[in-house]
Amino acid sequence: MCWFFIGMTLLLIASNLVTFFLVSRKTKEMNNVSEEQKFQMAEANLKLLEQSELLEEQKFQMAEANLKLLESNEIIEMERARSEKLLLNILPARVAKELKETGRTEPECFDEVTVYFSDIVGFTDLSSRLEASVLIAELNDIFTAFDKIIQKNSCERIKTIGDAYLCVCGMPVNNPDNALNILNSAVEMMSFLKKRNLSSPLKWEIRAGVHTGKVVGGVVGVEKYIYDVFGDTINTASRMESNSMPMKVNVSEETYKHVRDAFKFTERGFLDVKGKGKIRMYFLDF
Repeated sequence: MCWFFIGMTLLLIASNLVTFFLVSRKTKEMNNVSEEQKFQMAEANLKLLEQSELLEEQKFQMAEANLKLLESNEIIEMERARSEKLLLNILPARVAKELKETGRTEPECFDEVTVYFSDIVGFTDLSSRLEASVLIAELNDIFTAFDKIIQKNSCERIKTIGDAYLCVCGMPVNNPDNALNILNSAVEMMSFLKKRNLSSPLKWEIRAGVHTGKVVGGVVGVEKYIYDVFGDTINTASRMESNSMPMKVNVSEETYKHVRDAFKFTERGFLDVKGKGKIRMYFLDF
């Protein structure tokens, strides 16, 4: 009986030892699994952090690219505005708009246009005695003032040729006050020069001629655009100028008829004009 209890006790002890061994092994395995999971989680967090940093870097690169694109758009807009301004410096606004929209512009005939032509008295002699930089600066100052005057009076400068200044009113947009606007401009130009001569060491005088009639206008050139005017009216205005006198505005009878009630004139009678015969002329009084 004693040996039975001893055997049972030993068997119980052996069973407990086996159970303890199995529990210990299982616990160790669970601990090992937990450590592995911790490592995997840590590794996953590290990758997530790296992806987050990469995403932030991509956001920064996108922001930088957008900034460069914005700067490029601003440069393009500035260049576009500059090109349009340059185009308006050489072409009337309506013609420039048509050229931009369609890529071409057709010549037009205008039935009633008043043309102003002037040149500087004694320019050849003065220009031979002045340095080029001084001469250009003087012409630039005078013609810039003329441009502002005619713009205020709804006229259009066509071109300058050396000391000659050519402007019109009534084209490329019709204007019923074309003769009135040109003569108002002519009076202001003369007044500007008189005032300028009071304080300037260089004294400039001009002769001016004005005529009204039909004019053809259109863009000439493909690589370099220029808006030019053609027709007998242009030639007659040039003859009015060559038959004028210093600081006088010589007006044809056609122009006189349009504005005889708005200004005072001195009739000059009929004068011989090369290629034209006799033409009645008037000096504008101002």
